[in-house]
Amino acid sequence: MDASGSARQAPAPLPIIAVASGKGGVGKSSVAVAIGRQLVGRGRRVGLVDADIAGPDVPRMLGLRRDVPARSITLARWGRAGQGGSDLEAMEVDGLKVASAGFLMAGHQGLALGSDLGDLILGRLIRETAWGDVEALVVDLPPGINFTQQGVLSGAGRVTTILVVTPAEVAHLDTSRSLGTLRQVRTPVLGGVENMAYFACPCCGEKTDLHEPAPEERTIWAGGVERLARLPFRPGAVIDPVDLAPVVDAVETHIAG
Repeated sequence: MDASGSARQAPAPLPIIAVASGKGGVGKSSVAVAIGRQLVGRGRRVGLVDADIAGPDVPRMLGLRRDVPARSITLARWGRAGQGGSDLEAMEVDGLKVASAGFLMAGHQGLALGSDLGDLILGRLIRETAWGDVEALVVDLPPGINFTQQGVLSGAGRVTTILVVTPAEVAHLDTSRSLGTLRQVRTPVLGGVENMAYFACPCCGEKTDLHEPAPEERTIWAGGVERLARLPFRPGAVIDPVDLAPVVDAVETHIAG
C-alpha cells in the first residue's frame, strides 16, 4: 500500500518481442535491429536487448563499442530487485535504447558460458538496465531456444516470438526444433521472417533465388507459422522499411495488447 493506505496497482507486464532462430547466419540480428528502429520511427519508446553472449553484433551494427577490457562480469544479483536502482546504463542511438552483452566486455574479449549462465545475463540485461519509460523490449536471442531462456523471458514480461529463417532446408529444420520448444513452454509465436530470400537485380529488377528452397512440407510455414515478410538480400544487410512493414504492424498489435 502507498502512504494513503490505498493498494498500489502492479505495473502491466512489459511487452517483449523475442527475435529468434534455430540456426545462426540467417540475419536475425539485422531483423531485430530493423524492428527496433522502425518502431522508434513510428513514435514508439523501445528498448533493444542484445542477448547473444557468444556473438553480440548489435553494438557494431549501431556504431557502438566498448574498448576497455572487463576484469570481471556480474552474472546476476540476488535479493530484492531494484534495490539501489538499476546499475546497467542503456545506450541510445537515434531514440532506440540498447543493452548488450557486448557492453559488458571489450570487443576482443570472449565469454565462454553454458546456456544456463548465459540466461542469467539475459535476465540481468532485461531487469537491471535503466530503461526509463520504454513501452516494449525487442530481444535479439542467440541461435537456438532452451527452456531456461524462455522462463527468464516469461518472468520478465508478456512475450511473443518472431522466428527468422532463410529459404534453405537446414534453416527450417533447425528452427522447427526451436518451434517445438516454444510450443512446449507455451510461448506464443507472432510469425516468421524469411530473410535473404532472393537478390533483385538493381538494373532490371529480376529476382534470383539465393538458396535451394526447402520442400514446402518441411518448412516452418507448414508447421503453422505465418510468414509475415519475405526479405531480399541487400548489401550491408539493409532492410527496407516497406518490406518489413507487415512485421512491425504485427509487433505494434502485440504492444497494444
